[in-house]
Amino acid sequence: MALSSQRSFHSLSATHGATGRFQWPAIKPHWMALISAIALTGLYNFPFYSAIEQYVGFEQPMLMVKLVFLLLLVNHLLISLFSVRFALKPILIFLFFSAALSGYFMNAYGVLIDKHMLQNALETDVNEVRGLLSSGLLIHMAIFFVIPLVVLSLIRVTWPVGLRKVTHWLAPIAIDMALILVLALTSYQEMASTFRNHRDIKDLVVPVNSVAALASVGNRVAAAQFPREYQQVGLDATVSLPVAERTKPNLVVFVLGETARADHFGLNGYERNTTPELSQLAREPGGKLVNFPQVSSCGTATALSVPCMFSWLGRSDYDEGLAKNSDNFLDVMTRAGIVSTWLDNNSGCKGMCDRIPTIRPEDTELCQGEYCDDLVLLKGAHEQLDAADNNDHFMVLHQLGSHGPEYFKRSKPDQKRFLPECESNELQTCDQETIINAYDDSILVTDHLLAETVRMLKSMQSDYNTALVYVSDHGESLGEGGIYLHGIPYMLAPEAQTHVPMVMWLSDGFRVDNRIDAECLAQAGLKPLSHDNLFSSMLGLMNVESETVKPSLNIFEDCRTQ
Repeated sequence: MALSSQRSFHSLSATHGATGRFQWPAIKPHWMALISAIALTGLYNFPFYSAIEQYVGFEQPMLMVKLVFLLLLVNHLLISLFSVRFALKPILIFLFFSAALSGYFMNAYGVLIDKHMLQNALETDVNEVRGLLSSGLLIHMAIFFVIPLVVLSLIRVTWPVGLRKVTHWLAPIAIDMALILVLALTSYQEMASTFRNHRDIKDLVVPVNSVAALASVGNRVAAAQFPREYQQVGLDATVSLPVAERTKPNLVVFVLGETARADHFGLNGYERNTTPELSQLAREPGGKLVNFPQVSSCGTATALSVPCMFSWLGRSDYDEGLAKNSDNFLDVMTRAGIVSTWLDNNSGCKGMCDRIPTIRPEDTELCQGEYCDDLVLLKGAHEQLDAADNNDHFMVLHQLGSHGPEYFKRSKPDQKRFLPECESNELQTCDQETIINAYDDSILVTDHLLAETVRMLKSMQSDYNTALVYVSDHGESLGEGGIYLHGIPYMLAPEAQTHVPMVMWLSDGFRVDNRIDAECLAQAGLKPLSHDNLFSSMLGLMNVESETVKPSLNIFEDCRTQ
């Protein structure tokens, strides 16, 4: 009897093998799952704890305890589902990695982890990823991932055999589900109210948020393997005012902005004059500059906003799969005989230029190091338009703009007006004033790009009636409320991420030939607008008639002269 007890003790807790070498204790899989769930819940969820302290408060201590206990149960249930031989450790490695990585960005930038944020991350390019790497991230990952990884590799798991392995797997799952059910039955009203009134809480739950986001993106990828039938729109598209009835063909340059927020545009009344060149253009003869101060974006990240901007779907009806598998306004223009071209200095067109000529301009002087100056787009545009023809042209310039977090890299030394700048990608370590300085300098660079674009268009007026349209894809948070960058779910996003600048410049020849009343347009521009207006308005600007053009969304509809 004593011998049997001694053997049992050594089998569970001995730390030295037969060779005398140190060995970590062997534990049962359900203990591994429980310890891991406690670690993930306790050490990786500080944003969640801060949120429930803010939303619930210590006035309701029992509700706070229930929410934390619910998080523990969910994490334990998630791990227990994979507590089988050859799966448990790989799953735990993935969970600790995703928890460590998402935890860093949630703590450092105040972002939320959901399917749109993950999609945006997956569609980014190498330079953007490099811009997020920092010593702080490496230290964080060393502490919160590498150390757990080493511990997981050393711990030995003893697996039950026979029928016991089934009961050992099912029992924790059944207990978790039963306790979750008890919580739901006894505390549904107060917990449901908390989650309903504060929808961001679910995106703060680590690592469940990453798993849910990955599952959603994985579902989209799987669905893409069985694509729905491609949907054409605007099959009846024609140009109502053909070139033959005008003195010259039209050339419209559409500058697709990046990460610009409307309240940091000088044209919109910002205390700093971040748009001095556009302001000067507004006073010069030869064209009309129209500002649109009340424009809302379709999304808070490029991966969602760009397809939505060009799609015939509005924000409320937006479906990514349908938007990327159907015609956008560039396709409709092409069908009507307008030459459409896309020039890119960003992370790609998100499927919107798949059926038109696409160019990534390069230049040894303008492309140095990781990035190209946005002026490279104008060089590419010149090359495309050198040979004038008798066709209408619509050209998209997708700029790098104010992409963060390294705003200071978006401007050259001689372009920096607001100093000192934050020169780190760890924005949380900088004074907010220095972050804003670097960001505002990047807006100055966009101002210069737009002014140079207008100057280029003025130089082409012997061959074309020219116009410029500029609108940003989404805005940016600069530390307000501890939030940085963008990508917050739309219903929770601050206005800084959804209120975007929009500007048009129409040459006198363009306005006359295309019968546009500039003063009427200026008045229309004062009304609240959104990315939803772009599809019908850009087709309307190019005189495209089609049943797919909605007059109520076409800002030019009531501003045509006879």
